[in-house]
Amino acid sequence: MSKQINFKGNGNKEEEEDPAKEILESLNNDDSYDSFVTPPPSQLTYSRNDGQLILDEQDQDLSASHHRRASNENMLSAQLSQWTYNNNRATLQKAISHVSDLLDKIDQENEERPMFLIQEDDVNKLNVLQPHLKLEGTYTVKHDKSFNLDKAALAKLFHSQVQVAKKHLSSLKIRLDDMSSKVFITGDVNTGKSAFCNSLLRRRLLPEDQLPCTNVFCEILESRDNNNLEEVHAIPLRLATTVKDVPAIYDIHNRTTYDIFPLSSLPELVQRNDKYVLLKIYIKDDKVSPEKSLLRNGIVDISLMDSPGLNIDSLQTAEVMAKQEEIDLVIFVVNAENQLTLSAKEFISLASTEKKFMFFVVKKFDKIRDKQRCKDLILKQIKDLSPESHKRANEFVHFISSPESDINSPRAGNGPDGDPDPGDDGGEYNSADPDFDHLQSSIRNFVLKKRSLSKLLPVKTYIAKLLTDAEIISKANLKLFEEEDKQLDKELQELEPVLNEAQNKTGYLTMKIEHIAENAIYSCYEFTKSQINSSLELTYDELPSYQGVSRIHDFVFSTEQCIRDKIKSNVISSEQFARMQTEKTVNELESLGKQELGDEFMKERSFQSDLMFTKRIHTVSKKINVRMSIMDFFAPSWSSFVSYIGWSLSVPLLTSGESQNTADKTGAVVKKTVPGILGLKEYPLVQYFSRPSLLFTSRLPTMAIYSVGGSKLMSNIAYNGLRLTSVNSLKKIASPLLILASLLGVAYLIHDLPRALPLNLLRKYKRKLKELDFVHQNAERISREVRVVLKVPIREIYTSCEAVVEKKRAIKREIEGKRASNALSMTFFNRLLAKSQTQLTIVQNINLDID
Repeated sequence: MSKQINFKGNGNKEEEEDPAKEILESLNNDDSYDSFVTPPPSQLTYSRNDGQLILDEQDQDLSASHHRRASNENMLSAQLSQWTYNNNRATLQKAISHVSDLLDKIDQENEERPMFLIQEDDVNKLNVLQPHLKLEGTYTVKHDKSFNLDKAALAKLFHSQVQVAKKHLSSLKIRLDDMSSKVFITGDVNTGKSAFCNSLLRRRLLPEDQLPCTNVFCEILESRDNNNLEEVHAIPLRLATTVKDVPAIYDIHNRTTYDIFPLSSLPELVQRNDKYVLLKIYIKDDKVSPEKSLLRNGIVDISLMDSPGLNIDSLQTAEVMAKQEEIDLVIFVVNAENQLTLSAKEFISLASTEKKFMFFVVKKFDKIRDKQRCKDLILKQIKDLSPESHKRANEFVHFISSPESDINSPRAGNGPDGDPDPGDDGGEYNSADPDFDHLQSSIRNFVLKKRSLSKLLPVKTYIAKLLTDAEIISKANLKLFEEEDKQLDKELQELEPVLNEAQNKTGYLTMKIEHIAENAIYSCYEFTKSQINSSLELTYDELPSYQGVSRIHDFVFSTEQCIRDKIKSNVISSEQFARMQTEKTVNELESLGKQELGDEFMKERSFQSDLMFTKRIHTVSKKINVRMSIMDFFAPSWSSFVSYIGWSLSVPLLTSGESQNTADKTGAVVKKTVPGILGLKEYPLVQYFSRPSLLFTSRLPTMAIYSVGGSKLMSNIAYNGLRLTSVNSLKKIASPLLILASLLGVAYLIHDLPRALPLNLLRKYKRKLKELDFVHQNAERISREVRVVLKVPIREIYTSCEAVVEKKRAIKREIEGKRASNALSMTFFNRLLAKSQTQLTIVQNINLDID
């Protein structure tokens, strides 16, 4: 049975309070210890899966015969160191979760409200979250100051950078959970990385050539995890496209996830990057004691990773750079003749975001004539890229000759597959190069004895840089948002009077154009009412000519048509007035609009008044019909009758009358003639002969009645004499008088036809127009059309004024929106600053100097 010593801490608060006291009490209570010192075990095994040391049973008897107190003190120191390591690891794991949450919140804030980003040439530049835009192989942010991106574009770049940082945090968490350590050997192409790896292993394992020969990543592990079998597990590209995909695919217990090859196939396999993505090489590293072995050291599992050169091709270079996220220690191999190339600087700059310390191995230093100048140049490059490594250059920067020749020594392994020659005495390898021995010792001490620095320090460094970036971003954004708020307040104060002036001007202009439009509409309405009402106030001259009783039907029709035409004519004249008034108003509004809004107002519009009132036959006018009756031919009145019998009526009394014997229509004095005295002046004398009924319009019928009736009356008076007043005389006179009066009445009615018929028709049409509300409907129709037409320039003015005001309101809303957005952003960054500073303090207080 084997005894296990567990170095894993559970992180409980009870243990964190005083772990040393608990361990001391358990050791002091052990009564079986003696005073002998325990020698180192002959066989010490470390379990990769459990993180435990395993002592073989044959060594347990030896331990019982030595001093227990010294052993217990060593155990106490080891357990305290392990407990502190586990506690720091747990703290960093929590910090990773907190920082990942902070990154999510920063990314969400940046997506909703793009933030200000610090440029690389600023004093407080970002370490991890600085976005990079790479064009034609150069970073434009660094080299092209004229190339600027807006906040939205930078926000997208920043989102990508945040996602990269989150993936890196995930890789760090995996590395914390992994108890083993990984050493990554990389460098420019053809710098002797594989040869250096062979030197560390003290056997010629990987193929070497003057030309680049390693095109596939090679991970070298101790064979005890593979049942102590030395072989190669090649993971094909069909299962994993990149090295980062291998951990999820590779299963040592599932042979379908890899192809098995002997070590002798390595010269061919390392060049098959078209078929394999990674070679896991299992070897036995038990030819030297655990104190000198790197893989089988008895403390912690270590794997070596040999990579293709950085300058083989862009894909390989990118994959090498991505692989460093999963590595605990980077050993960068430099050719002293070439120094650090551009790709090497880029890799070191990327790796230094988390790794304060990197080993730099400068090979072929013995071939340099001016060694001091070479050292100064390389150390200056390292100082710019990895300052901490430069500060401790004695430990992390090594200038060596080519130690590969030492592998060919009899004790270094010159047998098959790099094993020692069977004829050797089994003695241990002794290097002839003290610089290389110092390098080996430094690597071993850093990986094995300073695990907190090699395993936890990169995590602490990366988290601290992320939190520092968050702090820098928060402070910079708070400062910029405060400055922007001051500028926005200033713009808002300047905008307020301008906006008020625009609103007042718009209100005044609106009232003015409404007043102008309403006046035009009202004038058209009133004019239409006046015109239609005046259409039924006809004079005798405006009526059709009377052609006698024989043509009374034509007179009725022509009179009625005259009245209708007069109404229609006045409606059309009202429409024409409305056109002119509308055109005048439109021009006035357009002139006012150009005066207030600029010459571009209604520049592309033109008013055409002839398009108004295109519907000539109106619906309402079709309904104007009156019924004729026999009574419409008569309109007797005492005044007209008295005038008729008194010969004072020469024309029908349609109006107030006019003088019949003094002047004509032009005002000239009319000389009385015989036709004029007889009332025959209205028609030519020929018409009186052709149409005898026209004589009733003259005084001849009255004269005839007066002549016959008067002579009869005078004869009766002469015949009866003084008996005129007697009853019999009156009876004799009454009959002629009655006949005379009847004849006069009939003559009067016939004579009055040219006056009575138009008068009655006009009365009927007035009642009909009132019944149909004809005046109001046409006035409303015309004014409505005017209103519709005037709406166009009015609407244009409204729209233009509203556009001017709305433009300023939009500017105000935009400023207020920015202020509100800035307030939310400032609240967020204040919280982010507090959280990042608190978490940064916790991370910085983690003490890793425990080894």
